[in-house]
Amino acid sequence: MADPPATKQVVLVTGGNQGIGFEIVKKLVAEQPTYHVLLGCRSLSKGEDAILKLEKPAGSVTPVEVDITLSAHGKLDVLINNAGIGRHAVEELPSLRAKMAALFDVNVFGTLVMTDAATSLLQKAADQGSVPRIVFITSEMGSLGNTLNPSWKCYQHNTSIPYKSSKAAANMIGACYSTLFEKQGWKINCCCPGLRKTAFNNHLAVAMDVEEGAVRAVYLATLDRDGPTGTFANINGTEPW
Repeated sequence: MADPPATKQVVLVTGGNQGIGFEIVKKLVAEQPTYHVLLGCRSLSKGEDAILKLEKPAGSVTPVEVDITLSAHGKLDVLINNAGIGRHAVEELPSLRAKMAALFDVNVFGTLVMTDAATSLLQKAADQGSVPRIVFITSEMGSLGNTLNPSWKCYQHNTSIPYKSSKAAANMIGACYSTLFEKQGWKINCCCPGLRKTAFNNHLAVAMDVEEGAVRAVYLATLDRDGPTGTFANINGTEPW
């Protein structure tokens, strides 16, 4: 595949072929003509099918299998860690241990390994004058502050321990990276897209429209040198860690 022009900022969105990830890709390519988006997916055919759904993108986009092509583009300006699974994906597993392991494998280990692999490419972008940005798509379900607050709207879902724990760990990864690269000027933030109608949650009837779930992530992905770092928020404002 052809490399994007050197003048374009390169953005990788993991899990970009569906749900929140696809909405992030769609919003970026519609609004950012100077960005080249790598639509991360496990299957190139699914990525190609997703791209066909984009309407007259201003920016450019390429599907990539993130496990094997991350280093092919020379640099990376923005990493959006969106890939993840929800509690519905593990309901049929035979034991609590198996459910916990499956959730952590994707939501925690996968996120950490991807971020670690991307840091050298993000540094190359920094060396070229760019502001590296990492966005962690996490969840208010991983908030310790929310979990301990009896008036929180999802207090009754504290039984979802494996999923909530995986998202709390993802928040910790984001928080740690934000401190590790703060002095270098990197912008590293966590955001909660909210409960949206996607396959992630079996398209729950009570969930909100998916498009708004991409707003905060795209804002964080397009920050400049004066932008915030080390934050955790949703579209309406700050979330407690």
